[in-house]
Amino acid sequence: CPSPFVDKTRSVLDMISTILLQMEEELNELDREAGDGDCGVTHARAAQAIKNLLTSDAVPGNGHQLLLCLGRLTRDHMGGTTGALYSISLMAAAQNLKENNNPSAWAAAFNSGIEALKRYGGAEPGDRTMLDSLYPAEEELRKLTDEDGSELQVLAEAVQKAEAGAEATKNMIAKAGRASYISSVQLSRPDPGAVACAAILKAILSALEQPPPEGQE
Repeated sequence: CPSPFVDKTRSVLDMISTILLQMEEELNELDREAGDGDCGVTHARAAQAIKNLLTSDAVPGNGHQLLLCLGRLTRDHMGGTTGALYSISLMAAAQNLKENNNPSAWAAAFNSGIEALKRYGGAEPGDRTMLDSLYPAEEELRKLTDEDGSELQVLAEAVQKAEAGAEATKNMIAKAGRASYISSVQLSRPDPGAVACAAILKAILSALEQPPPEGQE
């Protein structure tokens, strides 16, 4: 019988993949302003690969193996620079979860993932990239502890910060990625990568807020 971790993970992955498939055209549209217009397609490829994972019995039973699995999945199925950056970030994050899956370990994992993004993507917060939603969320997630059971409250705050960060990219000059080749005068909408990351965090929160099925606590 699946563990509570696997059940919760299935719920989270299902929510993430469903949201990304729903947002495919919206993300493409945002990306047409400054990129190849394929940000939605790229994320939809990952979402479909996640759906395929969910139909198998291969959902990992701990955070370390889960993030390694998702790192391979994004590398193999997303394609492009985005897939490589997600993969590098997830693989780096996974190392923090070898010992346990406590909230503080997940916060450390999130931090490591962002540091890897900065190192390999060459961007900083304020450069109009996915970091602009992830970085404010990470600052909030540092408040996670293993004691007080406030994880969902902290995560909800992190989601709000991520959404505000994504929205703020409307007013930023792109300094990394394909958008950096385009005059900032032409950029008037949020960065699609930042929007996608905020949506992923919101999907995680929505799934975790759902009560467990009958008989599971």
